[in-house]
This record gives sequence, C-alpha cells and structure tokens, in this order.
Amino acid sequence: MDVLHHDHDHETPQLRPVARKVELLQPLQWLKRGFRDFQKVPADCLFYGAIFVLMGYLLGSYVEQAPELVITFATIFLLAGPFLAIGIYDIAKQMEAFDGHGRVKLLHSLTAWRVNMQGFSLYAVLLAVLVFGWFRVSLLMFALFYDTAALPNLNEIVADAFNPDNLQFLIAYIAVGFVFAQVVFSVSVVAIPLLLDKEVDTITAMIASVQSVLRNVLTMGIWAAIIVAMTVVGFATYYLGLIIIMPVLALASWHAYRDLITFER
Repeated sequence: MDVLHHDHDHETPQLRPVARKVELLQPLQWLKRGFRDFQKVPADCLFYGAIFVLMGYLLGSYVEQAPELVITFATIFLLAGPFLAIGIYDIAKQMEAFDGHGRVKLLHSLTAWRVNMQGFSLYAVLLAVLVFGWFRVSLLMFALFYDTAALPNLNEIVADAFNPDNLQFLIAYIAVGFVFAQVVFSVSVVAIPLLLDKEVDTITAMIASVQSVLRNVLTMGIWAAIIVAMTVVGFATYYLGLIIIMPVLALASWHAYRDLITFER
C-alpha cells in the first residue's frame, strides 16, 4: 500500500494547488469516467451506495415525524454528500495507483480519513456550522411565515406551495437555500478529494475549491445541476437509485478534481 501514500511523503510539501480552466461540457466526461470506474469495482461501490440508501430511509423516517423539515433535511443530505464520499474517493485513488494491476481494498477506503485527520476534522466542523446555520434560518423562515404556535404539516406546506399569495416566501426560501448550497458547493467541490490526495490544510483546500469554481463558473454550474438532478432522481426512486447514483457521482467528482486542480512549486 506504499504506493497510495507516495504523494503525501514526497510531492505535496513542495507543491501548491492551482485551479485551471476546463471545457464547458467536461462534466459529461466526468460522469462517463465515474460510471466506467463503477463498472470496474461494483461491489465496493455498492457497499457505499447502500449506506446512502440507508441514510435516505433514515431521513425519510425522521421527516415523517417532522414533515415541515423535509426541505431542510434534504438540503443537509446534499450538503454532507462530499464529506460522506471520502471512502469512494479513496477507491478512485487506489484504482489510479494500481492502474489495473491489483485489487482495491475496501477496508483501506473505510479508514481513508486518517491520512489527513486534522484537515478532515476542521472541514467537518466548518460544514457542521454551515448546515446548522441553514437549519436555523430555515426554521426561522417557516416560523415567521406561518406565524403559528405549531409548524405546519407536510400537506399544508405542499398546498401552500401552489398558492400565489405565498410566492414571496417561496422565492425568499429558495434564494436563501441556494446561497447556502452554493457556498458549500464552492468550498467543497474539490476540497475533500484534495485533502485526501495531498497533505494540505483545510483552508488551502477550500480556497483551491473556490478558485476552481470561479475559473469555471458555467462549467461548475452545469456540474452542480447534474449533481442535484441525479440526487433528486435517487430520492424519487424511494432512495433505491442512490445505491448507484451516489457512488457514480463521487467517482466522477474525483475526476473533476483531477481535471480542475494542478500543482505548482
């Protein structure tokens, strides 16, 4: 397994991550490569996919008890995805290192976070702060809008969504949610793969991630739309579709990182 740590031991200390420009439709190539990688190690990928499905069912179970939070918890699921996919990123990295010669080790991927524990820990804290902030803002907006002692049930929320009188609230809620999601997407789209691949600190990884978005605004907008659309499909299939969709997206995200980030002395 020494080959998996080669970058950490020799290359990273002298190099800094730099974002580069990619083609507008490059996200389609990332998806193609991600699906190709999935086909090479389906059992390992399905293991992680099953975890996402389980999370989906747990999410659905909680939403039944607190239906007014359905949008909030769906957003949390989207925001936490990059961090939960560390193991799949490690599978992609192992596949690169072995280059078809050798077998991916699932156990290694389960403990991949240990290669940069400090970086991942700080990222987890920052992600938690962002998610908690969105959670509180979401609750506040519902409370202010409905102005009742008890928050509405899911049927009331759905009914009100089609009421023209509530258009202002819906626009405000979606806009605030979009801002939170955009912030998290920008700071994480390549930060987690970078933290896994190189010995960089969390802030450096996040800055590189934001720079990659700024240098490829339209391309990353397409990539974000693909991620959201495929995740929605996964939810619409009663979470079962997540068993394939999430691993493919994570593997594709690794290829996005490889294309978006280069290293300079």
